[in-house]
Amino acid sequence: MADGHDSDRGDADPLERYFRPRPAGGDAAGDGDDIEGVTVEGVPAPRVAVDRPRGPRRPGPGLSPRAAMSARRQRRFLMVTGTMSAFVLLTSGGAWAFQNYVSAAIDKVKVGGLGKGGDTPKGAMTILVAGVDRRDGLTKEQQRAAKLGHEPGERSDTMLLVHVSRDHDRISVVSLPRDSYVTIPAHKSNGTEGAKGARIGARPGKLTWAYQFGGPDLTVDTIKKSTGVSIDHYVEVNFYGFVNMVDALGGVDVCTEQAINDRKSGLQLPSGKSHVDGLKALGFARARYTLTGGSDLGRIDRQQQFMASMMKQALSTKTLSDPVKSTRFLNAALKSLRVDPKLAKNLPGLADQMKDLSTDKLTFGKVPLSNPAYDVVLWNAATPQSTVQWDQGKADDLFTKIRRDQPMEKEDKPEPSPSPTAADAPTVPPDEIELRVLNAIGTRGLATQAGANLHKVGFKTTVVPGVARRGLQKTVIQYGPGRKDSAKTVAAAIPGAKIKQIDSLGSRVQVLVGANWDGAEKVKTTPSSSPTSESPAAETGTATQKLCK
Repeated sequence: MADGHDSDRGDADPLERYFRPRPAGGDAAGDGDDIEGVTVEGVPAPRVAVDRPRGPRRPGPGLSPRAAMSARRQRRFLMVTGTMSAFVLLTSGGAWAFQNYVSAAIDKVKVGGLGKGGDTPKGAMTILVAGVDRRDGLTKEQQRAAKLGHEPGERSDTMLLVHVSRDHDRISVVSLPRDSYVTIPAHKSNGTEGAKGARIGARPGKLTWAYQFGGPDLTVDTIKKSTGVSIDHYVEVNFYGFVNMVDALGGVDVCTEQAINDRKSGLQLPSGKSHVDGLKALGFARARYTLTGGSDLGRIDRQQQFMASMMKQALSTKTLSDPVKSTRFLNAALKSLRVDPKLAKNLPGLADQMKDLSTDKLTFGKVPLSNPAYDVVLWNAATPQSTVQWDQGKADDLFTKIRRDQPMEKEDKPEPSPSPTAADAPTVPPDEIELRVLNAIGTRGLATQAGANLHKVGFKTTVVPGVARRGLQKTVIQYGPGRKDSAKTVAAAIPGAKIKQIDSLGSRVQVLVGANWDGAEKVKTTPSSSPTSESPAAETGTATQKLCK
């Protein structure tokens, strides 16, 4: 998170030690440049070359704190992208239904708490997709390549609720932030919280802890009680095969509004559309400060864009008509998954029912937030930890739609057209607006000066230290979903400033001070004639809308 609320930081969270990279021991000679291809019915698929110098590199012995953090981020995003891969298999599997070996080839995992709730319509189902750092079955070479070390254990990092409609003709996907502030239900200790078998009472924590403390069973129980949604099936992703999956498809398209030169991920891309291979796709998922000012939530947008692009590529005629490519993709996906036994049995049939699914029928959603950087002291540490707090009322509305098998997207309702004067008049008083001020030109002390000006005319300002970027000529007002009215008030105070919605900002409003800064003016506001709420509503969008244009 920005403002020091970095949800990737591990120092304040004792459990983050499980995500830290361990120095790879043993002979380094096992590090190869190729990943073995898969074999189907005795026919080997081509080996998939992984060009190491272009991708993120493993830190050497004696990791510095900066290198350790970089490696930890890399492993997290391998899990993120692996989770995306499982989702793509579920939504593009119609072409693979003829593969009779699917249910036999896929690994199974028994999970408690699965099954339909009393109000779930017949035919509809909700699947929890969890990205898991699981080392079982990986060779030492694979563990070294993924920077996993050899410490036993499993951890979960990324979670998606995938809801399939009653007629299996529509899919809704909700991304659940890993650091969501939730109540973890009572359970028996698996040894990570005290003596094994000891009874642990319900207590608050981060969503990602549920898997660490109780595996799939506790994860399912936690999400069911946090969302009120019954979970019918479970998919668990071992992320290592992600690079192979992307390369098996021949790469995918990604888009960015600005050129990327991200030293943390090693990614370099021009602005606009780029066709990337598996390693560059990993860099796209890891890139952070270059794209969203340090916000973890901004990466959810890129993950959803990437899933949409991957689905489109998997459904393309170039993939479906190429038996080598389709086989390589299928096997790479199957080698990355574990599912509950019932889903394993029904997966080919479910895929066949969804064979006509298009990107128009796939909707992505994000949980509405009240505070994307909620600092709270939890039971396992004396210092505050950064969590993500849901807007419970609007989150309940979103999950109610899933329980009732209703589309997540907003219904188009005609609204009366206000007069131009009323539409343009600011309605939110400055003293109700918390405003972040950032230096975007490089002139020393400019953000401090601008912050003082804005505070003088009534805004609650916070000046962000340092320089956010250099060379911005025109001041820009950025705001998160649901904060347009607040942004209009800020715009009235800064004549000549541009205004832009940035979804990754959550509920925040900020000013990037550019070269044309000329002070702030007092603002007169007019109370709105109708009650409004600036609490961010559920953000949704179809896969088609998220594709590169």
